[in-house]
Amino acid sequence: MITYYHKDAKQASKEYILQLLSNPPPAIGIDVETPTTTERMPLGFAISFSPDEAIYFQLYPEHPEELKLAVPLLSNPNITKIAHYALFDLSVLPLIPELIGFDRTNIFDTNTAARLIGRVETALEVLAPEVGMDVEGAKTFMARLGIKNMMDAPPQELANKCQKDARAAHALYFRYKSHIDKYYKEYFKVETAVVPILIDMSLRGIAIDQHARAEMEAKTVEEVEFYKKLLLDAGIEKPGSPQQVGYILGKRGNFLPLTKSKKQLSTNESNLQFLDDPIAQAILEYRGKSKLLNTYLRPMAQMDRFYTEFYLDTAVGRLNSKNRNIQNIPPDCRHMLLPDRGCFTSMDYRMEHLYILAHVSGDKDMLNVLYDPDPVRSDLHQHTADKMHITRHLAKTVNYAMPYGGTAKTISDNGKIRDKNFCGRLLDDWFKAYPGAADWIINARRIGVKEGWSLPTLFGRRIIIPEEYNRWGALYVEGMERKAVNYPILGSDGEIIKRAFLACCNKGLGPPIMAITAHDSIDFDGDVQLPVDELENIPGFRIPVEVKQTFTWS
Repeated sequence: MITYYHKDAKQASKEYILQLLSNPPPAIGIDVETPTTTERMPLGFAISFSPDEAIYFQLYPEHPEELKLAVPLLSNPNITKIAHYALFDLSVLPLIPELIGFDRTNIFDTNTAARLIGRVETALEVLAPEVGMDVEGAKTFMARLGIKNMMDAPPQELANKCQKDARAAHALYFRYKSHIDKYYKEYFKVETAVVPILIDMSLRGIAIDQHARAEMEAKTVEEVEFYKKLLLDAGIEKPGSPQQVGYILGKRGNFLPLTKSKKQLSTNESNLQFLDDPIAQAILEYRGKSKLLNTYLRPMAQMDRFYTEFYLDTAVGRLNSKNRNIQNIPPDCRHMLLPDRGCFTSMDYRMEHLYILAHVSGDKDMLNVLYDPDPVRSDLHQHTADKMHITRHLAKTVNYAMPYGGTAKTISDNGKIRDKNFCGRLLDDWFKAYPGAADWIINARRIGVKEGWSLPTLFGRRIIIPEEYNRWGALYVEGMERKAVNYPILGSDGEIIKRAFLACCNKGLGPPIMAITAHDSIDFDGDVQLPVDELENIPGFRIPVEVKQTFTWS
């Protein structure tokens, strides 16, 4: 089935539709419908020619003959393809055999544009009213129809939704494009150029050593059962029940704060990790092992390869993954993932956040240490330990906490240190040790709260800092201050790794050779030569890159 929509005409002749497809505008909108966000079977897709006009191709249960007419349109690199969250739509289109090889070089992602402009909530249904349109999110749509899967939607309802989403994205394109072209033209090109790379990495998957996985599963099952028995003996019959866990821990004399609803005690990790009670630690171990078992080890037994979905974090644009987040696999389990070509060649930006902090702040002492050619004198953690008269381990904790917000709470959380007063003294001592960095942090906090925007990243982006409120309705200044420090650092981190992606792709090292990204690193399948000098100097100053080869992912 192929259907046509225009606000002034519900029907159109086949000749008119053919004319639209053969004489398209410079930009078209695209939206794809699937049963769920994780089940990527294409049910249909829409192409909009303006905010008022769109065509929908129904693909299920069979492809329409007219589908071939869309191929030249989607394959034309001179036509801009508009999508709201292109990472999803463009990852589904290759699953339509007729569309394999469509153009991915000319993309305008309205979700990314909205994020750069400063929108906090970027879901299409939230943004559409800006252009006078009312669209339904998938959950609202399915709730209205009383269904749990898009496959169960009446075909015309699904066609109407898909067309409307494509037209709304088209309207947002017209609204945002001039601002993007004026302030973020080159920046936006990088953002959209990374989209096909992330899609290809998500689709390639990683080989699994099933023997190693089975051994790890057996070991983890034993550990889960051990902690489960320990907790049962303590009176916790359901370790997965926060209410029961909170009740027993409270009964054992532990202090735990109430949840926001004030209906039960809070048993999240940040509270349990500071309790001396061994049962609290057993609960944390039980949760961690159970998550590893149920999220990774058991599902991987049914997989030929490990798949995750790489994406750009909506707040600061860092690279991340979901649907089995590969970045959350514990390091001692990574040996289960194997290269296809003998080894992994990995590159990792060493101490990237501290190099960024040193440069944006201009702290002379920090810069002198980091760039000292003597490997002993360039140890910033030991240098901090000597200046603050603390252990190197504690100095490392404090150093890494600072780019994440530089507060006593940050140090407490990162170092799992209960004494907040002690953490406050560590913060004061660090500020005295690095006055240049301290001044930048203080100014970043002030600007962030006052203006609601962060200081610029290395590539000139200012990130919006939404107002936060505590449970009593008062402005949560500390949370905003933490983000005001954190966002320029993490945003810069994302900018560097995305440009590293493109630099490697330009050397022929894109997917499938480029296999995994996690935090500040990229892993390549095989013994490859990396453009290290180029990678180290992406931001205009040197951040050292460590390169190593391993037989499993490490």
